Amino acid sequence: MERLVITGPTGWIGRAMLALLAEGDARDGLGQGDEIALFGSRAGAVPLADGRSLPIRPLTTISADDVAGAHVIHLAYLTKGKVAELGEDAFRSGNDAIDAALLDALEKAAPASVFVASSGAARLAELGTDRHLYGVMKLEQEARFLDYGASHGVPVLCGRIFNVAGPHINKLKDYAVSNFAVQALERRAIRIEARQPVFRSFLHVTDLCRLVLRALRSGHGSAAPVDLCGNVVLEMADIAALVAAEVGGTVAISRPDLTFGSRSDYLGLAQDTKVLAMQLDLELAEPRMQVRDTVNWIRQTSQAHLMQA
Repeated sequence: MERLVITGPTGWIGRAMLALLAEGDARDGLGQGDEIALFGSRAGAVPLADGRSLPIRPLTTISADDVAGAHVIHLAYLTKGKVAELGEDAFRSGNDAIDAALLDALEKAAPASVFVASSGAARLAELGTDRHLYGVMKLEQEARFLDYGASHGVPVLCGRIFNVAGPHINKLKDYAVSNFAVQALERRAIRIEARQPVFRSFLHVTDLCRLVLRALRSGHGSAAPVDLCGNVVLEMADIAALVAAEVGGTVAISRPDLTFGSRSDYLGLAQDTKVLAMQLDLELAEPRMQVRDTVNWIRQTSQAHLMQA
């Protein structure tokens, strides 16, 4: 019997993780008799595609009994946008409290393994190119959990997640692939607002979840953070073209005149992800499949909303 603990299960990655566990194959799904415990900011429940609903307990109630011998997936964290909404002091204290609740339980009973969802923002903070509080705190979070793993002999993997695509996406306007997909589906046109070259690479969210689960189940930790990102670099125009092709028909793509004095790169070390995928026997989805699954998810959820209206 396997025990899993997930904090922050209602976000994009959390929902994708639960879908994989519920619907996955023998390697990546839940086995007979396996147990899963979910913890969030408040009590509630999360529905699964098969009609079941899993309870969510407040993270403040997590205990040593919950984490003992479990594979722990730590996704809970206030997002970058919350800094402006809450203010820096409240943002810091809120995230410190989230980590402290879990670490207190981990100090009292050893888990089998731990995954911490860090961010590419931590890499930018580490390099000094962007010292936004979110990235700085993610850097601190990595150090905190890696120190815990080293001192307690627990495999800990801190994954710096960059750009993700695929099903279960939320906040559709905040991400390039989904933003372009919504535009194309609603208006048969895509407007790229960036006036400079913008480069991104994407990891399929299901691949991300498979990497996490396989790493935890095999006891694969790392003494340093690992970048989790795509291995194909795309400019915004490339992304728009892929989305237009997937939507089909005529989709007009427009953009302001470009200036080339600067560019935007948000790219991790693809070698990190590729090596991890090789170690865990996973073939990563290429960009066309990532875009296809994102577009299909938006189509399905839009149709579901129409049927409920």
